[in-house]
Amino acid sequence: TVYNGIDIERVAPDHALPRAEALAHVGLPQEENRRFITIIANMRKPPGGPEPYKDQQTFLRAAQQVQAAVPESAFVLAGEGELLDELRGLAARLGIAASTFFLGRCSRVAELLSVSDVGVLSSKSSEGFSNSIIEYMAAARPVVATDVGGAREQIVDGETGYVVSPGDSSSMAERIIELLQSPTRSKEMGQ
Repeated sequence: TVYNGIDIERVAPDHALPRAEALAHVGLPQEENRRFITIIANMRKPPGGPEPYKDQQTFLRAAQQVQAAVPESAFVLAGEGELLDELRGLAARLGIAASTFFLGRCSRVAELLSVSDVGVLSSKSSEGFSNSIIEYMAAARPVVATDVGGAREQIVDGETGYVVSPGDSSSMAERIIELLQSPTRSKEMGQ
């Protein structure tokens, strides 16, 4: 098996800017107490398919639960696609629009990940060996991802992050909350 690879230097935490500068570069509010949960994934449906590739809807439903437990949490969606307006609408209906940030295409992945507390991938299907998971791990961030494609080959469940069932927003939220409430454990998982 030949796995995907990335240039680790591109996202390594040692090369990140100070937090305030990184937040400014990616367009996020410069609030010290904010805890950012990030998903990097395009917002598209497969041609002729009913289900989106990356299932950001599950991420947003989990975000609502996370926000109730950890009020200083904020949610970052980096990516572009035809589902953007639909996802913004869902965030508004869930009551989390004020703490949900849609960045569009992100060319400053290192800066974004340097201010992120948790990296998430919420795919339902059609996932291979995720580049996003590789980037999160290279940036020393714990990962919560759905059990699709190569996620279990990338994440050692309970050691480098958590693997949850696809579409299970409650389990996803539970794991994100656990990471946010245990910063030492979260950092260890990222390392």
